[in-house]
Amino acid sequence: MVKNFFSICFLFLSFHIFSQNVESMKSVARFSSDAELTSYINKAKSSGLSLLDVEEIINAQGATTDELSKLRSLWNAEVKNPSSTDDILPDSPTSSIGNIGNTEIVSKKSRRFGSNFFENKNINEVPQLFIATPNDYRLGPGDELIINLYGASENSYSVQISRNGTVKFDRLAPIFLSGLSVNSAKVRLKNRLSKLYAGLVSDDPLIKVNIDISLQKARSVVINITGQVTAPGTYTISGFSSVLNALFAAGGPNDVGSFRNIKLLRNGKVNKIIDLYDYFVKGLYPNVYLRDQDVLLVEAYDKQVNVDSGLKTNSLYELKENETIEDVLNFAGGFSSDSYKEKLYVNRIDSYSRSILEISRVEFSKTILHDGDIISAKTVSGFIKNSVSVEGSVFIPGIYDLSKASSVGELIIASKGIMPDASASSMLYRTNKGIEDEVISINLSDENDLKTKLFDQDRLVVFSLKDFEYINKISVIGEVNNPAVFDHKYGMTITDAIQLSNGFTELSNRAVVKLIRNISYKNKKKLTEEFLFDFSDESKSQKFKLLPDDIISVSKIPFFQQSQSYSVRGQVSTQNSYPISYKNYSVQDAFRENIRLVENSSAIGIYIQRDSIKIPISGSKVSIEIFEPDSDLELLDGDIIQVPALNNTITIKGSVQQESIISFKKSISFRDAVSSAGGITENADLKRAYIEYQNGLKKSVKSFLGLKTYPKVIPGSEIFVPEKSIDRSRTSVGEIVGYTTSLVSIIALIKSL
Repeated sequence: MVKNFFSICFLFLSFHIFSQNVESMKSVARFSSDAELTSYINKAKSSGLSLLDVEEIINAQGATTDELSKLRSLWNAEVKNPSSTDDILPDSPTSSIGNIGNTEIVSKKSRRFGSNFFENKNINEVPQLFIATPNDYRLGPGDELIINLYGASENSYSVQISRNGTVKFDRLAPIFLSGLSVNSAKVRLKNRLSKLYAGLVSDDPLIKVNIDISLQKARSVVINITGQVTAPGTYTISGFSSVLNALFAAGGPNDVGSFRNIKLLRNGKVNKIIDLYDYFVKGLYPNVYLRDQDVLLVEAYDKQVNVDSGLKTNSLYELKENETIEDVLNFAGGFSSDSYKEKLYVNRIDSYSRSILEISRVEFSKTILHDGDIISAKTVSGFIKNSVSVEGSVFIPGIYDLSKASSVGELIIASKGIMPDASASSMLYRTNKGIEDEVISINLSDENDLKTKLFDQDRLVVFSLKDFEYINKISVIGEVNNPAVFDHKYGMTITDAIQLSNGFTELSNRAVVKLIRNISYKNKKKLTEEFLFDFSDESKSQKFKLLPDDIISVSKIPFFQQSQSYSVRGQVSTQNSYPISYKNYSVQDAFRENIRLVENSSAIGIYIQRDSIKIPISGSKVSIEIFEPDSDLELLDGDIIQVPALNNTITIKGSVQQESIISFKKSISFRDAVSSAGGITENADLKRAYIEYQNGLKKSVKSFLGLKTYPKVIPGSEIFVPEKSIDRSRTSVGEIVGYTTSLVSIIALIKSL
């Protein structure tokens, strides 16, 4: 029982946090586990509620001491596995009331003024429950009241308004409170309870009794929201809910729904008409409390205008019958900062076309807008009158007031002077009739030029010496850590250039560093001149100054060659990499110096792997360990000598009946091996068959005067029989028959025409 009630209380809490239907969730609560209740606690925490807040909520539902204790226990307990979702109920259980169900309302962005309020996911449509009971709140069946008496007599009553609208006290007739405000109910209760407590109506301080009432629990009311809303239907909400709360629950007015003509129907009659613009523009909250069976009717708008540009809030605005441009300006917050504010332009539907109306400021309050009007304000241009500008090598370039900078000298002073790299030569561009069509040369060192008078829109350009600078280059190539092209600076030495290139590499020949200088300007046969420098003594610095276009070349140490090596893999005593110790180092040298075979090494399968190519190595096995190659092939850097294991099999592949691997026998021949694979297929080309030995050597079938000579089969051989190539130049019998049949059919068709 505790568990079920506690679950229902939390589901009620979840309704206020996540906008879910209480009635539907109560049915789920009967099967809630502790993990599910913990899930709701976590959601309450994530929504910013404290333990005290939640206790007040479930206390309002009539929680017992045991239930409050269980709440505190679960609230403070550590969640064992927060990542598990097996015991967590879905966030949106199916509603049993209304037309929403578990359908997610996906709001599309609208330009209608006010629609963004209902598209804001951070707003909760549930009213604040922890506020003092409003005096204008109308009581009804289901409301629970706490009545406190204090003074000469003290007592406290907790009563619930019955379906008949009454509350009952011992020894008193039922008191009807339904429909009364809190203040009116307080007056009625005071009068009726005075029969039990005379001090309620006495002015004698000795027997005076005071009364105070508060709402312990608000009732739930069922309302209907219909018309042009995003999700019309029937909703069960708190009795504290206002019209705005209810509309938010339904997603707000849709694309044609009115924001300004929302009717509250009570007992079949219009009780109130709500204009949401009062809230959006003036902040006047539509604090109209809803009652059970109220109907909110959102009709379609009557008139809508489009503010296209130039106002602070460009949007679609709904207007009432006699509202003017002045009203739209108030809704939109006025003109934007960069707009021309003396006129507005209205694009209006004129029967079957549109026309433009120009409305001046004095007519704003008189001009009534029509449905479909498009309103726009013009943007002020960037043209600045009575101004001059300076750009380039000054400290503060920009636009200045002509009245404060009427000459070139005053403009230079206003821009805080010229920069150190400024050139004395500058140019003044003059504008005539909006076009820069005149240039005046200004010497900033000449006092007379500085007195040159400026006119509106003049533009002074102060050049920098960097604008005229030609950047010369030098190059450092060869054995340096950062070979590159560098900017030449006056006074740069060859040592500076070497340092810019991060110094010499370990292989550089520092004793002979060459500088190549371009002397083609001398118009002689020789185009370059060379200088040699010795950098072997690091304590000495070369002060030779460089000229533009010089090239510094650092060569390698003479006769130096990079170390080279080869590797040995496979069935050898030691798999390793070895250096190529001298020139013309051959495979014979490698086997003589470094390679020893093991017992199961295949002497007939040895090859050198160079890149992806196998180079067969033939020779003889002098002993178990020593192999003497016949070839004196020179080894190259990166070569791999492969010594495979003995392979006492033969592999047959290709166009044979069954690709096979068979054991080697000394007496077996090429044809015997093919026969052991079931022989060749119909499309086999035996003339192009070949054998590949273990060392990569390939031998093909030879044919002379119709006699075929087959290569020898040795252990580890692979025999391959290819397919016959298809000769597309020859026509088969079947194709000829097909062509003939088609031709006969065509002739018969022609004759029938």
